[in-house]
Amino acid sequence: MPEYDYLTKEQREFFLEHGWLRIPNAIDKRILDKWMSDFWVRVGWDEHDKSTWKLDYLKMPKHHEIPPLEFSPDAWKAMCEIVGGEDKIDKEREYLTGDNFIANFGSEYWKTHLHPVKDAKGWHTDNDYYRQFLDSSTNALTIINCFTDVKPGQGGTFLAEDGIKGIVDFLYEHPEGLDPPFSYLYRHIKDCNKFATVEAKAGDVFITHALLPHSPSKNHLHEVRVITNPHVNLTDPYNLNRPDGDYTLCEQVILRALGRDSVPEFKPTRPREVYFPRTFTFKRARVQEELDRLRRGSDQRAREKEWL
Repeated sequence: MPEYDYLTKEQREFFLEHGWLRIPNAIDKRILDKWMSDFWVRVGWDEHDKSTWKLDYLKMPKHHEIPPLEFSPDAWKAMCEIVGGEDKIDKEREYLTGDNFIANFGSEYWKTHLHPVKDAKGWHTDNDYYRQFLDSSTNALTIINCFTDVKPGQGGTFLAEDGIKGIVDFLYEHPEGLDPPFSYLYRHIKDCNKFATVEAKAGDVFITHALLPHSPSKNHLHEVRVITNPHVNLTDPYNLNRPDGDYTLCEQVILRALGRDSVPEFKPTRPREVYFPRTFTFKRARVQEELDRLRRGSDQRAREKEWL
């Protein structure tokens, strides 16, 4: 049986039922504060003048990265146990945690207009960089690191908890695998009824199964919400046919959704492939302009210090 030194029985059952788990106050506060100290300089807008906030939603590149054990020790322990052990994790691809922020600023318009979960667009799972099979573990977990509070109505991510079943059913029926983009994989979300919305304190970490569909929500408070979305990649595909039945929590989520104890008949019929993620190009294009702002900000602080 997989060993659980960190996760309680209640936490394990919650993950199996809902497809996600919150680890409160998990991010090292020194790192959180340090990375957030440059946020507004990088964006280039005035924190206190919302008329300068040019976009509702912004995805930013990465300037710093560290091992996840240093970034959020407790969350890392939970991730390792969910996937069956640290030795299962790919330490090359997407291993490090960085400051590639996703900022939801909201707008004056959304302060006075509703946006219920049933109206949400852009449902997806973070699998646009590989050929997706039922047993794919190239992305096993999608992580939501909260760098700010996420209050009700502040743009917390929508989660479709009962959307996992439609995805695993479709993947089971397509052993040839799916190549991105595949928005058709989420057509069933309109018929889902079990939704959750991320609400958090700065420093909380949400661990979600990679097949849990999620979507951005609108920020009705017009107060910036900042997160990152790293992934946990595994070195080997899931084993959905274990003779001893000792499945990892990630594997159990898939089997529960299928209503099966195992799927010995499933075999991919095409080779596995990995691609560049679609967000790579436009994030990279922002690097230089952010670096220029950081240099100007550093020069300004040096001048102020010298004057004082």
